[in-house]
Amino acid sequence: MRSYSQRLRRIASVLIAAGVALPYRLGLVAALLLAVLTGGLVAVGAQEVSIKILVNDDPISDYDIDQRERFLAITTQQQPSPALKKQAADMLIDERLQILEGRKASITPNDEDVTLILTDMAQKNNLDVDGLATALAKAGVNIKTLKDRIRAQVVWQETVRRKFRRDVQIGDADVEKAMAEASAASGAPAEGGVAAEGGAAEPALQLRQVKFEIPAGADQKTIAARLAAAESLRARFASCAELAKGVDGARVQTLQDQKPASLAQPARLLVTHAKVGQMTPPTISQAAVELYAVCGKRSFTGDTAAREQAQRQLMNQEMGLRAERLLRDIRQEAFIEYR
Repeated sequence: MRSYSQRLRRIASVLIAAGVALPYRLGLVAALLLAVLTGGLVAVGAQEVSIKILVNDDPISDYDIDQRERFLAITTQQQPSPALKKQAADMLIDERLQILEGRKASITPNDEDVTLILTDMAQKNNLDVDGLATALAKAGVNIKTLKDRIRAQVVWQETVRRKFRRDVQIGDADVEKAMAEASAASGAPAEGGVAAEGGAAEPALQLRQVKFEIPAGADQKTIAARLAAAESLRARFASCAELAKGVDGARVQTLQDQKPASLAQPARLLVTHAKVGQMTPPTISQAAVELYAVCGKRSFTGDTAAREQAQRQLMNQEMGLRAERLLRDIRQEAFIEYR
């Protein structure tokens, strides 16, 4: 049987620092503590707790700061210092603001998610959650410190996703550029468009379908009103992004990678000849007056998996930048009192 210190060495070598958050899909794993192996830190005993910072009336205690500083000292392999203490305090302030911002959107930490993450961490190192807590405790860190960090990241990820998911649009040109740059860096040939045998590849369309429903048995006056509403929407249409918030009196559906052949005429012909950023004239069916906003077109048939990966990376980068700006703005507007 391996010694306890050997197990801790294996844990410390596998896990990465929880203090590092990836853009959009925030990092949710944490490092265990190399200092345990050298005896550099000891467990915290009972102590008097005092409030050091108020973040919009949400308190941060000296114990919270001490625990986070210990955690950072180990995950970054630094010695405790005034600079590290300030970093710990700033991290806690950011997390309080992230939790508060999530609360505005009714996003609260899910204990089941936290438990799943901790369980996964523990299982990868032949431990259960109690064993992980024991390992942290021997380093002087309460597992609540790790749980609080994970909760804040989970809440912030969902907050950012809900706030910006409809605004961030990754264009085909951006994906092509990213793939070309990745191919150049790896020395592999770039994935290009491949025409279908006997002609050009059928384009795949990114559409937003808008339907003004027509009730069964509707009279001509009702149909005319729906048609007028559709014409009014088309006249003021400026971009696909504005449809993300919905349309009064209509149902909006996003259609990704739609083949024109799957659409009935005359919608098929209209979307094929429409330019990106345009909305087709309304068409009338028995059930609805329909319009299509053309949000993107692509006629390539390259490596789908590679394209999806490149698009995800670009999405993560853009969401990460927006998350940073949002947190900066929230912090500037927050009431933060140091005691």
